[in-house]
Amino acid sequence: MTYSLSYISDSKGKHTAIQMPMKDWKKVEQRLRETEFLSNLRSSVSEAMEEVKLHRQGKKKLKTLEELLAED
Repeated sequence: MTYSLSYISDSKGKHTAIQMPMKDWKKVEQRLRETEFLSNLRSSVSEAMEEVKLHRQGKKKLKTLEELLAED
């Protein structure tokens, strides 16, 4: 995906900021939200699989559905 970017530089020529059209920024924001959601989902699934593994080894008691639903 290509974006129309304008770079802002200081007096030494070092880039200090970027400007982009709002329509491009909205696309970037959406991709960030999707990436964060997928990352959180992967993490949650990994944690759940580890809990199941520990349960099968007799090292962890799993929560009931009622206990899970009652959590914050």
